[in-house]
This record gives sequence, structure tokens and C-alpha cells, in this order.
Amino acid sequence: MVFIKEVVTAKERRAFVNFPLKLYRDNAHYAPLFYGDEKALLSESTNIYSDYTKSKFFLAYDGRGKVVGRVGAIVNYADNKKTGVKSVRFTRLDAVDDKEVFAALMNAVESFASSEGIKVVHGPLGYNDMDKEGLLIQGFEYDETYGGVYNYPYYLPRLEELGYQKEFDWIERKIFVGDKVDERYQRMSEVVKTRYRLKELIANEMKASYVIDTYADAIFKVVDEAYRKLHGTVPFTEKAKQALVSGLRIIVKPRYLSVIADESGKIVGFGLILPAIWHALHKSRGKLFPFGFLYFLPLLFKKPKEAEMALIGVVDEYRNTGAHTLIIKRLWENVIADGITELESNANLEDNVEIN
Repeated sequence: MVFIKEVVTAKERRAFVNFPLKLYRDNAHYAPLFYGDEKALLSESTNIYSDYTKSKFFLAYDGRGKVVGRVGAIVNYADNKKTGVKSVRFTRLDAVDDKEVFAALMNAVESFASSEGIKVVHGPLGYNDMDKEGLLIQGFEYDETYGGVYNYPYYLPRLEELGYQKEFDWIERKIFVGDKVDERYQRMSEVVKTRYRLKELIANEMKASYVIDTYADAIFKVVDEAYRKLHGTVPFTEKAKQALVSGLRIIVKPRYLSVIADESGKIVGFGLILPAIWHALHKSRGKLFPFGFLYFLPLLFKKPKEAEMALIGVVDEYRNTGAHTLIIKRLWENVIADGITELESNANLEDNVEIN
């Protein structure tokens, strides 16, 4: 027998965040999200996306009262308005390998959707494109990236048994940088720089705090414009921007950031590479305190051995001009100088032709 309970109390919120830590305790590839950030999402008063969403979270218990699964349900009013389709997203689905548990959890999501007058349920999807999205169906032998997902192989068949089917795929790739910047990028970047009078705003010696405080708002504007047509994306609210920036302060390195501007000073594109933090998240179990922060300190003071191509975007006006070559040239030069020969991409939608 499986029982479902909505997450309401502080104890239940802790159980919701702790469950995947127990489920994947012996898995060498899984890395959690930051514990405090996840816990904050479970209360409307601390959920940074509550301005345009409604959420419910559920726990599944077996007959002995042991937690055996969890799932969240999100109505994203902004995305529903954008697409013209009323839908509920299921998110943070984790469960033991049991048909009854999966069925009970998804029934809770579907019942919530019905109570909202909504017939479409899809996922896994988060609150926006910066949140976890998708289901791992290949590559279970690889470590999870910060922008990627990891789950056990049985998740897909359990959902298919309940009638869920593929809506679209995300693809994550290894990017081989090599030992020098490709000559094509070298030549093209110089042509574009001269023709469109573009300039790089970031210098390696800049302080991360200065870079973030100075350019974060402009970067979010580029993200909103460049990513607006992609599935699941919605503009960032001020509350969400502040929270995301706060989380990035610990890992952003100016030498792995490129911000380009036109001759008027308007920022028209950016690219961001993040040091791989999978190992720190895995070892700390997503908790910075009391001692988890120690695993992140090397990211501040040492050259990383691995890195992820987190984001790259160019505003519409410069999208087909080759402006991205300026961004890639700078980033590649710095990762090569630091001895990094390959990068992990974040998951990209299969129909995102410009990236793929």
C-alpha cells in the first residue's frame, strides 16, 4: 500500500529534500542541487518563482511510514500564457523502483492539475530553463553536470507504463577544445569585431564581485531575448535574478566569462563557462554548512580540471553576424591556458538548431 501526502510541515519539507540523498547514497554519479535552495522552493513565502507560479509537492509513503518517493507539480502561469496551452509541469520526481509508487505520485500531480482545470501534464520540467529539466535516458555511466540531470534507468519505463511519452529530447555533448583556438574562430572574430565595432568588456584580472554587480542585469536581458523562443523559458523576475546571482557568486570566474558590447556600450552577447562543481556537490550532499563549503573552496583558489559550457547568447540584432566567435575565442583561450581540453555542454533542446 502506498500513501500520498502533500508537503506542508517543516519535517515534510526536510524529508522531501533529503529523499534523493538517500535514494542515490551509493551512486557515484549523482549530485544534488544546493540543499538550501531546494528547501526554499517548498514554501510559497520563500519560493523565488511564486510571483508567476503555483506549486504543490508530494511525498509517497509505504505501509510502514517510510518515504519511498517524491514529486512536485507546477502551474507556470507565465509559460501557459506564452504558449496558449494550460499545463502542469511535474518536477523533482524521485522514487524507488516500484510501479505502485510511480503511479501514486503521478496520480497526485494529475489530480492537482484537474483541480486547476488543467488536462495537460508534462515533465520533468522545472520553474524555468535554468532549473533542472528532462529525464536521463542514456549515459548513466557519466557523472551528472551542474546543468544536467541524473536518474536511475527505471524512471523512463515506469513513466511509459503510465502513458507518458516523449515530447522532445535534450542533448548534452562533450566539446573538445583542443590545444589552440580554431583558426576559423580567430579569423572570423577579428572580422566581426572590426565590421560591427564590437568590444569585449571583461578582463581576466577583474574581481568576480565587480563583474557580477556590473553586468548581471544586462546579461539577464540578453538571456531573456536570446532564449525567449525556446520551450519552457519565461522572463526572469527581479526576485529570481537576485537569487540566481547570489548562487553564482561562489563559482563564477571572470576569465570564464565573456561579455561583448557594441560601440554605444550596449551589451549584445555573452558566454559563461562554469568550473565543474559536481564533485563538491556530491561530497557535500548539496549542503554548504556546517562544513560543506570546504569542498567548494578549491573552486575559488585553484584552476579547475573540468568545466561546463553553461550559457551563451546573442541578441537578435547580432545573431547571424558571427558575434558568437568573439565570445568563443576569449573563452577558449582561457580554458586552454588553464589546461582544460574538453567541456561538458548543458542540455540543449534537439530542435535548437543554432546551438546544435
